Amino acid sequence: MILTYQFRLLPSKKQWRVLESLLESQRLLYNAALEERIGAYRHGVALTYIDQCKGLTEWRQTDADAASVAVNLHRGTLKRLEEAYKGFFRRAKLRAGKAGFPRFRGKGRWNSFAFREFRGISFDGGRLRFKGMPGAIKVHVHRKMPEHAPIRSCTLRRDSKGWKVGFCVDVSVGHPRKGERSVGVDLGISTFAALSDGGFIPSLRAARRAQRQLRVAQRALSRKSRRSKSRCKARTQIARCHAAVARARSNFLHQASARLVRDYDVIAIEALNVRGLARSALARDVHDASWAKFISFVTYKAAKAGARLIEVNPVNSSQMCSGCGVMVHKDLRQRSHHCPHCGLSLDRDLNAARNILGRAGMGPCLPNVADCGQRAGGNLVWSEGQAQSPGRAS
Repeated sequence: MILTYQFRLLPSKKQWRVLESLLESQRLLYNAALEERIGAYRHGVALTYIDQCKGLTEWRQTDADAASVAVNLHRGTLKRLEEAYKGFFRRAKLRAGKAGFPRFRGKGRWNSFAFREFRGISFDGGRLRFKGMPGAIKVHVHRKMPEHAPIRSCTLRRDSKGWKVGFCVDVSVGHPRKGERSVGVDLGISTFAALSDGGFIPSLRAARRAQRQLRVAQRALSRKSRRSKSRCKARTQIARCHAAVARARSNFLHQASARLVRDYDVIAIEALNVRGLARSALARDVHDASWAKFISFVTYKAAKAGARLIEVNPVNSSQMCSGCGVMVHKDLRQRSHHCPHCGLSLDRDLNAARNILGRAGMGPCLPNVADCGQRAGGNLVWSEGQAQSPGRAS
């Protein structure tokens, strides 16, 4: 499986200027390649990635500045345009909303460039070297990468804090576990997740916590004059607020998913329609919770550790009694489950988590059970006594 390891770059002032220059040159190349495709199509010719790579070779032979940059860097930009076209045709074929034709990129919409193949660039564990860069860029390696794992490609990205690099590494999948420890996970908003064994993961609500700080920064931006330096600084401050929220949320999801995979062999989770929920009245909280990102984290961590993830049908998981299987209807305001038939009384989310575990075939078999599919997946979370604050993943 392919995993991406991201590290912060520590370039010198000269190297920083070269990185900015490379970023701008790749943006111009992308726009020129898009313009070439559009012009050729108007004359009845459909250019492909291979055709543009041939033109790239001819251009590098006549332009000394282009030849001073690694060819895989240029090919990575052309491949990015090719993927944008493929995405456009795929969406147009599905006819689901706007197809989204590739558009020209301005300076504010181009923040990365990539080596499609790890050639013309080297990494010795602490420094990054490639053609066109004076000297070697220092890399802050805060964690070890898998030994003897080949690097397939890398991407250099600029964000609000500076530059970072992402290495795509081919790692081996772990041996399957015996499946002795299983858990059902019910995702929510007031509580991020409830576990069938009685544990709960508290919600982080990173965007809600930063709402006031972001509102103040946006009001400051609205008072600035257009094209002024103070307006640029205000925009940078807003970008840093958004980046801080994203980092806090990502760190929380990594810790929660890592603990699940570490403590459980089989994880049953709801196959939620996150896109549909994101269009409802709860859109802001759904985006803040990032359920889809959490499920993707659990999926790849579980596959790497040899655990198993099972997605089940979430329909009526909160309404059905986990004790006797009878439907007990309740609205969203009712946060507890009381069954008049068997007398079971417990938290609503805990009841749903037990139903999810049962639908995965790991608990009591109840009516209306529908297994929605199965894929590689993972393990653990907070127990009852650890529900106050997230722990550090090992």
